[in-house]
Amino acid sequence: MRRASHKGFTLVELMLAILILAIMMSIVYAVVVSTVTAAHRVEEITASSEVGPAILTRIRADLESAFLPKEGEFFLGSKRPGGGADRDRIDFITGALSYGSENDVEEPRFHSINEVGYQVLESRKDPSVAILYRREDFFIDAEPLKGGRLTEMYDRVRGFSLRYYDGNEWRPDWSSKTQKGLPKAVEIELKILVTERDRPDREQSFKTTVLLIR
Repeated sequence: MRRASHKGFTLVELMLAILILAIMMSIVYAVVVSTVTAAHRVEEITASSEVGPAILTRIRADLESAFLPKEGEFFLGSKRPGGGADRDRIDFITGALSYGSENDVEEPRFHSINEVGYQVLESRKDPSVAILYRREDFFIDAEPLKGGRLTEMYDRVRGFSLRYYDGNEWRPDWSSKTQKGLPKAVEIELKILVTERDRPDREQSFKTTVLLIR
């Protein structure tokens, strides 16, 4: 009489299958971890190389639309050393388009004339760096170089240096009231700290010159 065929798995076969599955899963996991790590690394490198130019692009857009609504002090660049490097400030009127509301009650809308400024304030967390803020106040009020809202742009700034060209030489500061107009150009140098995985923080410097042709 023929015996029924064996359709089950022995304990050895089950253990061998589990072992093979575990090896395959470990290989897949290693590949996934390696891919994710590489992706994070690329993101960090990209972020560190793009944050400086992105900030300068924003400042350039504001400065290229700077204008004087009338005679007086509507453009002010101040030299402010601190923390072993320049931490300058600049405030002016710009025609760069902005969108928002002046308070929580009004509906957001576009604003074609605004008070804008850039300033560096000390960091409470790390005294070796500072925080770069963009100041914005919609339209022009009685104090065009003050007030408005501060928006943090970057919190690891080592230096923020500005120079102003009067047509003959570069000046460390500028007042439209004293100089009777806008500078011909503004030179901006930004020094920031960037962090990359498994590497010490390093300083990067970015520089650009903005022409103010009127």
